[in-house]
Amino acid sequence: MLYALCMVAAKNVLETFRDVVQDLLVPELKAVKVSVDSLRDDMKEMRSDIKLSNETMRDDMKELRSDIRQSNETMREEMRLRHDNLERMITHGDMRNEQLIRSLAEKFDVAVEMRERLASIEARLPRQ
Repeated sequence: MLYALCMVAAKNVLETFRDVVQDLLVPELKAVKVSVDSLRDDMKEMRSDIKLSNETMRDDMKELRSDIRQSNETMREEMRLRHDNLERMITHGDMRNEQLIRSLAEKFDVAVEMRERLASIEARLPRQ
């Protein structure tokens, strides 16, 4: 009978302990589980946001690279055009300078010839 009483007392202690655990720990564990679940949901949302941000940044980077390539091509073409124009201007200037030098040389030749003729005429004149 003592054994039975001890068993009943032990059973009562266990039931009381179980009731205390269920009353105190189970609600806390459920609250922790809710918090963890909420954090999981937040993390999933953050991962989704990060993934979307990464995709947006990739697209922006692709667009930026494309813009840079286009700008480079445009600048190269403009530089080529300016180089060609400058070469034409230099060539035209060289030809113009050659024409001016020839014209000046011809005028100089005429001036020298006129001076020689004047010297010849002066030589024939009597000195006074």
